[in-house]
Amino acid sequence: MTALLTYSRNILRTDTQLMLQIVFLPGFLGSAHEFLTFADKIPVGAQILSLPGSGCSDAEVDFSSINDWMEEQLIGLKVKECILYGYSMGGRIAAHYALTAERPKIAVKGLILESAGFGIADKQTRKERYRADCAWAEKFATEPMKDVVTEWYNQPVFADLTDEEKERLIVMRSRNIGIRMAKTMTGLSTGKMPYLGEAIRKTSLPILYLYGENDAKYGELAAGLQKAGNPAMSIAGIPECGHNIHMKKPEAVITEINKYLNKNFGIQ
Repeated sequence: MTALLTYSRNILRTDTQLMLQIVFLPGFLGSAHEFLTFADKIPVGAQILSLPGSGCSDAEVDFSSINDWMEEQLIGLKVKECILYGYSMGGRIAAHYALTAERPKIAVKGLILESAGFGIADKQTRKERYRADCAWAEKFATEPMKDVVTEWYNQPVFADLTDEEKERLIVMRSRNIGIRMAKTMTGLSTGKMPYLGEAIRKTSLPILYLYGENDAKYGELAAGLQKAGNPAMSIAGIPECGHNIHMKKPEAVITEINKYLNKNFGIQ
């Protein structure tokens, strides 16, 4: 468990009078800097975590240890109660902690998921996803980082990004260390994640699910959540946007966060 002690941490804003904070988790390859502009535009405290293996972190985790890792980070940030906001892989980590942590020391009051899955129900599909993630991990471990990151952002899920946006992301993401990214990819593969679909559909925890209206995969997940009719669930489709909503439409995300805070916590 010593890897849990080596992590990157960035404090966006700490208002001591505001015990409730939003803790942001970026996606795979992501940077803590992605949510810096959000801090002054939400009426609660804001903090951000770098994911295992990214930035300065050399932590190695999987779904048997990720909840311990999360708790270590939140305690280190002196968080007592929070809303977890997670994008993509960060959303899977946030959901896993919020819905499966046993005797948590941190009070999770809400969950905001951006373009995030919650595992795969079908065992065969799970195996296929893990094999695909292992193939990516092999690339990250053995090939030049910029080449692999360029290939990563040429996937269909990122098709709505302009060439300029892709190039900017490639430059930023290529600063990561390939072997660390490979370990994170396999350890936190969706193919190894416990399926949380039923838990999300039944939880009383206030959840906001954000998806880009141009993102067919996560639009389908959102439709399934809508059909389930959980009264604790709010769902918002962001127009003219694909997978990476907070980068493409940050003001729309901030608007939805503030609506969620007002609806569920009476915070304006």
